[in-house]
This record gives sequence, structure tokens and C-alpha cells, in this order.
Amino acid sequence: MKRTIEYTLLIIGAVFSLIGIVFAFVIKFVSKTPEFKSEFKSSFNEEIQGTQDIPSSLSADQVLNSFAGFTNYALVILVISILLTIVAIIFVKKQRILSGVLAIVAGLVSILIMNFISFLLLIVAGIMLLVRKNKTNNQFEDVNFQNDLNNNQNNFESNDNNRNNFESNEKQVNNLDETDKKKKDDDPYIY
Repeated sequence: MKRTIEYTLLIIGAVFSLIGIVFAFVIKFVSKTPEFKSEFKSSFNEEIQGTQDIPSSLSADQVLNSFAGFTNYALVILVISILLTIVAIIFVKKQRILSGVLAIVAGLVSILIMNFISFLLLIVAGIMLLVRKNKTNNQFEDVNFQNDLNNNQNNFESNDNNRNNFESNEKQVNNLDETDKKKKDDDPYIY
């Protein structure tokens, strides 16, 4: 059975995870540059002075460190998601159930970093893999059915022929018995 829809959904989900990986790498490297750090610190300090929503004990370095930690977390999650998706793509034709479960797990992993597009695509592909059964080739079933039908007709014809042969043989035996009886009656030397 062709599983073009499932392949397409899995590949698009993997592409969105790959885009997320590239985006996380870019953010990680840009956030380590001194220009970004100085710009972020200056804008962060202006925001703290302007509003009272952000606690004063929170510094710009802490925010940058937590941001770097989140990008590391996102990278790990996205790599796991894309690896599971690739394995699911490999096993689509051979083991659709395994592939469906892997696609669903990859979708659930990708939702951990709010990757909604990959989540939806992978979940839909996984459900389709679990629900849609492999179609059998109806052409072969029709041929087998026709062969069985022909064999049954041949068997019936041969049974009819055998029955006719048996009846004709029975008549011949009966005729022989009658002729033997007649001979016995006519022949005085047969006891």
C-alpha cells in the first residue's frame, strides 16, 4: 500500500523540527556575542527602571543564562523529535504500527517546546499509520477466487463423470450377472 500521505506528513514534520534546530543554533550563537549582551543589558535595565513588574533582584545576566539554558533544552528536544521522526519514516512500509507509535511520541516530544506545527503533523501521521490497514491486492484475491471456482466446477464435473461411469459399470455388471445366470441354466455341467 502506498503511504504517500503519511510520508509527506512525517517529512514536513521533520522539516519543521529541522527549522527549529537551525533557529535555536542561530539564537544560541547570537546570544553569546558581546554586542548582543551589551544591548540586552542596556534595554533590560531600562525596562526595570520603567516598570515594577520585574523583580529588582533579577539581573540581565541571569536572564541571559536562563535563555541559554532554554536554547540548549530546545536543541535537545528538537534533536530527539527529529531522530524519532526519521526512524518512523524508515519503518513506514515494514512496520506501520511501530512507525505510528514513534510518530506520536515524536509529536509529543516536539510539543514540549511549543512546536505546534510539527506536533500536529506528526500526531496526524501517527494516527493514520495506526488506523489505516494495509490493503491486500484485490487482483490476486479475484484470481484465487476464480481458480477456486474453476476447481470446484471441475470437481463437480469429474464427480458427475465418475457417477455416470459407476452407473454404467454397475449396469454392465448386472448384465454380466444375467448372462452368467443364463449360461448356468443352459449348461448342465456347471454345478
